[in-house]
Amino acid sequence: MKKDKFILILILVGFLVYFNSLFNGFVWDDEEQIVNNPLVHSLSNLPQLFRGSTFNPGGAVSLGGIYYKPLMTVFFSLIYSIFGPRPFFFHLFQIVLHIINSILVFLVLGYLFNLKKKEKNDESLPFFLSLIFLIHPQNCEAVVYISALQDVVFFFFGMLALFMIIKTNKSQIFTASTNFVSLYGLASLFLFLSLLSKETGIVFFVIIFFYLLFFKKREDLPVYLVFSLTVICFYAVLRFGLAGIPIQKHGLSPITRMDFWQRMISVPQIIFYYLKTFFFPKNLAINQHWVTEKIIWSEFWSPLLIDSLFFLVLIGFFLFLTIKQFNNLTIIFSFFFLWFIFSLGFHLHIFPLDLTVSDRWFYLPGAGVLGMIGAVAPKLKIKNEKLKIIIVITIIILLSWRTFIRTFDWRNGLTLYSRDIKISQNAFDLENNLGVELFRVGRINEANIHFENSIKLAPYWWTNWNNLGVIYERKGDFKKAEEYYKKAIDNGNYYLAYENYAGILIKQKKNKEAKEFLEKEALPKLPYNQKLRQLYLFLTSSGRQN
Repeated sequence: MKKDKFILILILVGFLVYFNSLFNGFVWDDEEQIVNNPLVHSLSNLPQLFRGSTFNPGGAVSLGGIYYKPLMTVFFSLIYSIFGPRPFFFHLFQIVLHIINSILVFLVLGYLFNLKKKEKNDESLPFFLSLIFLIHPQNCEAVVYISALQDVVFFFFGMLALFMIIKTNKSQIFTASTNFVSLYGLASLFLFLSLLSKETGIVFFVIIFFYLLFFKKREDLPVYLVFSLTVICFYAVLRFGLAGIPIQKHGLSPITRMDFWQRMISVPQIIFYYLKTFFFPKNLAINQHWVTEKIIWSEFWSPLLIDSLFFLVLIGFFLFLTIKQFNNLTIIFSFFFLWFIFSLGFHLHIFPLDLTVSDRWFYLPGAGVLGMIGAVAPKLKIKNEKLKIIIVITIIILLSWRTFIRTFDWRNGLTLYSRDIKISQNAFDLENNLGVELFRVGRINEANIHFENSIKLAPYWWTNWNNLGVIYERKGDFKKAEEYYKKAIDNGNYYLAYENYAGILIKQKKNKEAKEFLEKEALPKLPYNQKLRQLYLFLTSSGRQN
């Protein structure tokens, strides 16, 4: 079958598997990064998107958050400016980009696997592997969760840079030095865009370095390194200079509150989680915050044993490939092994991240695993062609069906959180978000329980205290509500807590106290918050002070 027909199949299968998600709504961070975020609602704010993080500023000077992903918010702004707050088009853009990423995986694998073949290229293996990448349930979160756009965008630009370099033969095409420099200049631009999409884009700099090292383009390394260092320096100027966002830990999730050695205890179980989910993607859940606190068999030694066996198998495959000769498949296996190690290592909490594990974080490492499988597969020949076809079709059907079913979980917040909380237990933010959705549909008492659960898990947070305050305000207990809003403010600069606290003071006729709070605390921190300004205008214009 010709290459263009394989690509057409990838496009059709991609839309079939993810079609249902086109009708899903905004969930979780989508609200604060898109729906309630005024800076992404107009293209005139584009310069502002490079001066902060990604979350609704709530009236502050710049976008909130601790990560620097301006290109993601730029795409949000472009889509919102054209189509408005309609999630269909956000989902459509993300699905299309994921399909393109799968095509890039197909093209990259096809080129590498057929690099030294004298006979006609065989595209069936690269197609099968890229199809697995397309439909794998572990990638579902990266595709259907709008706020995970960063993952498909950084992968797209990184793969585009890689494909440009591996497809271009310097000796045959770029004979002129100017064209040669232009190639690496354009590739570096794509790498820069990958880095602006998500910090993990730095891994593609390493991946391309190993490609040049392994595939006999070592003479290109000096030029590539010069361009790469230039890009990284420019990124640093934007992030640390213009946006003023240092590298800092989240400080909310349990694993970020541990020291380095405590985090390392969780590493075996983290690796085991990713491997287990890749080969057996049954229990999928958003925002997992479990940690390994004790070195016991079930939580440390058992995962460590399984992880060790997995890496021993990889070493065995490497030796198996080198028994006869050190050929192209051996180099490919080594290349994708390093791809897997470096991309996975980025998420093993050497520097603490905001979750323990996340399915969307395996988007890049998963491609590395597929590359290793592709390098080994030609040596594991199955003589029975019918059996081979049955195995392939079964794998495709099972993975496609699991992904298709998972897209229904993302229909709305209440559906997702109610389902995932059964798997992702003790997640303080999941408890809180489920409480929010229950509150919205009038199930106040149930919402109250989940807000209290969230506070027990994370008493140092601010959103859960604010939301519990809303519950007590609804019940008419203004004194309790005031106490909880104040607690939320003391824990963090949450704009809704400032709004609610000022509002509850006014409801209790504490106008002088409210005016003082707005003048000295709220408005200096949130000078552009319209609700706070309206409350202050009300107090100053009415002249009613106690």
